[in-house]
Amino acid sequence: MSSIAYGLSEEDTKNRYITPSLLAAGWRRDQMLMEYSLRSDKYQIIPEKNEAVKVSAEGRNRPDYLLCYKANYPIAVVEAKSYSKAAEDGIQQAQTYAQMLGLPLAYASAGEKFIELNMVTGAQRIISLDKFPSPTQLWDEYCKAKNISIEDKGKLESALYYTTNDGITPRYYQMVAINTVVDAIIAHHRKRALLVMATGTGKTYTAFQIVWRLKKAGVVKNVLYLADRNQLLDQTIIGDFAPFGNRQIKITKGVINKNFEIYFGLYQQLKSSHDSEENEEESFADVFKQVSPDYFDLIIVDECHRGSAREESSWREILDYFSSAIQIGLTATPCSKDGADNAAYFGEPLYTYSLKQGIEDGYLAPFQVVKVLLDKDETGWEPEAGQVDDTGKEIEKRLYTRDDFDRIMVLTKRTSCVARVVTDFLKKTDRMSKTIVFCTTQNHAARMRDALRAFNQDMMAKNANYVVRMTGDDPDGRALYKEFCSIQQPYPVVVTTSKLLTTGADTKCVKLIVIDAPIQSMTEFKQIIGRGTRLREDAGKTFFTIMDFRGTCNLFQDKDFDGPAGNEVVLIPDTDPLVKPKPSPVSDPNPESKTDDPNTEPNPPPTPKPPIEAPQKYIVSGVEVTITGHVVSYRDKDGKLVTPKFKDFTRRNILKQFDSLAEFMEVWNGPKEKQQIIKDLEKNGVFIEHLRKEMAMPDADEFDLICSIAYGATPLTRTMRASRAARSKFLEKYQGLAREVMEKLLDIYAHEGVCEAADIRVLMSEEFRNCGGAPKIISAFGGKPNFLHAMRDMQAELYRPEG
Repeated sequence: MSSIAYGLSEEDTKNRYITPSLLAAGWRRDQMLMEYSLRSDKYQIIPEKNEAVKVSAEGRNRPDYLLCYKANYPIAVVEAKSYSKAAEDGIQQAQTYAQMLGLPLAYASAGEKFIELNMVTGAQRIISLDKFPSPTQLWDEYCKAKNISIEDKGKLESALYYTTNDGITPRYYQMVAINTVVDAIIAHHRKRALLVMATGTGKTYTAFQIVWRLKKAGVVKNVLYLADRNQLLDQTIIGDFAPFGNRQIKITKGVINKNFEIYFGLYQQLKSSHDSEENEEESFADVFKQVSPDYFDLIIVDECHRGSAREESSWREILDYFSSAIQIGLTATPCSKDGADNAAYFGEPLYTYSLKQGIEDGYLAPFQVVKVLLDKDETGWEPEAGQVDDTGKEIEKRLYTRDDFDRIMVLTKRTSCVARVVTDFLKKTDRMSKTIVFCTTQNHAARMRDALRAFNQDMMAKNANYVVRMTGDDPDGRALYKEFCSIQQPYPVVVTTSKLLTTGADTKCVKLIVIDAPIQSMTEFKQIIGRGTRLREDAGKTFFTIMDFRGTCNLFQDKDFDGPAGNEVVLIPDTDPLVKPKPSPVSDPNPESKTDDPNTEPNPPPTPKPPIEAPQKYIVSGVEVTITGHVVSYRDKDGKLVTPKFKDFTRRNILKQFDSLAEFMEVWNGPKEKQQIIKDLEKNGVFIEHLRKEMAMPDADEFDLICSIAYGATPLTRTMRASRAARSKFLEKYQGLAREVMEKLLDIYAHEGVCEAADIRVLMSEEFRNCGGAPKIISAFGGKPNFLHAMRDMQAELYRPEG
């Protein structure tokens, strides 16, 4: 091998050695997914700035080759290294990719050989370039590692993806979820499966591909897609399942038409109910029994946490009737309560993709939490003896707490206070930010709507739908659902609701979620958070805010969420003492709040109980309610809820990387490119431009900004540093054209910064047009090494310590 080969880049090594070896082994180019992205650039929220910036994805993100036996069906990964390195340098990286993608075979090469690692047996071997396995050989190895029989292997070969001409591939986690479920059903004859994917990560698209592939394999013919809300079915039929065209139908009017293959139904309609949206008054008893128990080969239960896995629930009876069918549960929030455990019915999740992972991978929007404290929520309120409410009714004398408000006790000024806080936030950020306010009851949602309208009369004058109520008993509000979810339609902007929008609402552009309801269910809480998780850069949706008035966000600390949260600190205006938030009092939920909307089917209690009389409501207008404090928190990269000030946040992240000023200066003045140092700091949340604005130092050098905030050093401007360097003996070493070039470089530094001035490509800029071009300039220094040495000398002089 010539010495030239050792200077080849990784890309050159792939083109000259690795790709030709794969092609010679029989792999087609359309079987190779090249540089397949596992993660996207993600958005990170800047503390106290109410904005998010995009940062580059961290870690291992792009396998060089994903070898696919069929489209989107990878069976092995190949990691490439430049020829000057060794295959051994890439095998660990290939192993990481294989683990992420659930692949049994990983390969690495630097152009001289391949190293193969069998992830199942742990065996590792060396393969020469001309002996790489063919697609058939590797498919056999894959099936052997996965314990797939010959008969099932043939079915998997027929289980093709639905593909489009634009060449779009599923995201990696979708691909893993689809392939995992299809493999389990075809190769391991799994009859029940649970798939857990965070809201906004494409559960419906994943379900569509599973159905498509199983039908292509001939494993299923008739499919029933169950949900509990029309909006879920409608958006599924016209959205992800649209490729099925006229083979699909929505079950209405109590009739199952046998001329179709893909059926969509509300389980409460199929089980002794009527279709209110079709204005049918007749009750259709057990519609599902119109067909034989073996009619459906596959049943998918969307949002399966909603119907409950209890034996007495509606969809459970339907699933029991079609017990011979393959049954798949989809949810973002699996329920684990006794008697309603989804995993107890479907089995442990075959695949889970969490909210935390989605945010970290750059596919979901990050969020901040604004916890607002109200005085009456913290202390409670107790009426005087004999005090009456606004209707003249005597109020039972006891302490009314946060969980009583808007259920038993309505403090009208509390509603007004919440509406004012929400309005003030929108005024400071964006009045047109799509907002959902979750209220305790439908009546509470109506009062909140009216209060918000009162504070936003200017916006209401522009459009009467600026604030609307969207609940089960408000057909006018429900009629605006599609407009609210649309990224093109600006109105409605603010929607008040109780239960209607907790699950399945495709609210793509919601930027503010307000919680003014006593949510104690982890499942319901995660569903509410899911209304804001969708990332829509095209619509300016890069993060969202949760405004919490009820202490509900304490649930982030629960181990059942994505991990334990950090300690929260409450900041009280004026005095700023550090106090911990008081836990929300726990009381039995009011039946009204549990059955608020007719579209909601709450889980029944474990054992029957006698009906509880609805508690009496009081309405009191004369009680003042004030804000006692607020705290702004956000989830960091470890999933913890933290509450930093911007400067403290920045200082802490710098000190994580550089313990002392001496350590930082050693790295800054070392061989590492300064632009890379700045990028590394950005990955940890240190953003120079935000720091420059915060410190009101637009002309300060990056070096000075970092040293000032982290180590207390006195900052200098770039002009001051350039002037100091120009006056030193540093320039005396250069004469003629070389001196002129160094002076120009100092001037560029003063105006644009060190990263621009220290890049050799700067010689191509306008400032050096009259200097004879880059070759002449470099010759004036005696060659490129001397020129680069001069640039390093300039940087050393710029950052020379005082004295």
